Amino acid sequence: MPPKLKDLQKQCKATRLDYRGKIPELIQRLKDHKDREESSPEDQEDPKCDAILVTQSKVSSEEETKRDAKDAFGQSLEEEELDVKMVMGELYVGNPRGLGLAGLPTEVASLKGEVKDLKGEVNELRDHVSTLRLAGQEYRRVRNRFISTFKRDKLDDMTRSDLDIIREGNITAHGGDAAVDALLYEGVEGRYDTYAFEELYGMHPSDVKKITHKETIDILNLHAGVRADNDKTGTDEFYKRFADFIQAFKRSDPKVNYLIGESTNVTRAAYWSLLKCQRYTDSA
Repeated sequence: MPPKLKDLQKQCKATRLDYRGKIPELIQRLKDHKDREESSPEDQEDPKCDAILVTQSKVSSEEETKRDAKDAFGQSLEEEELDVKMVMGELYVGNPRGLGLAGLPTEVASLKGEVKDLKGEVNELRDHVSTLRLAGQEYRRVRNRFISTFKRDKLDDMTRSDLDIIREGNITAHGGDAAVDALLYEGVEGRYDTYAFEELYGMHPSDVKKITHKETIDILNLHAGVRADNDKTGTDEFYKRFADFIQAFKRSDPKVNYLIGESTNVTRAAYWSLLKCQRYTDSA
């Protein structure tokens, strides 16, 4: 084999080029060169040779790869704006897009919490509106009583309807109304004698405002009516059972209707026991 061709083959082998198709143009040129040398003896004497350009792909070592990655990160620090944030208790460094995705679970959880809080506020507002509506109805009875009383006392023109209105108005004006009276302790100009309210209803006004169960409000009103009655005296047993009911109610879940469910419910037992109890000393 001619020296020149042999040298070219050694160079190709040294560069680890795949002769099976990786660079077919080079292989083809080698074959053409060999054919020319074998067919033309004169070419063997010719000192000239075609120039061949050989390229070699470089595979980096592990250390070079680490160095290149470090250089690329350093370049990013210089050219790109990075953010540093706390996400779910961990410190993150990256671009805004990456950090936004990292914090997505926290943001979703935060939104769910806000929705839950808003639902709670809506429920409280509904309860408040219901109480105000009730207050409006009670106040309407009192105003109707005023007009019917005027007809009875000044005009001598009272009808059966007026008599019923006066009776209902008296119950409203002189009886207890825990839900409405609790609102009297709100605001700058509200009442401050909460001890008097607790003597009547057995609970603090702020606690009564949270009650939405009608039967519970009725029990508080019942106690207030007996407690404030100037003509009759409440029995010791009635007051004792009322205190038992209040204690049981405070220990129970305010969101659960104690009149529905297990028959062994302590609050329900105290409720029915109070209703069946003799209220006044001079009555059965």
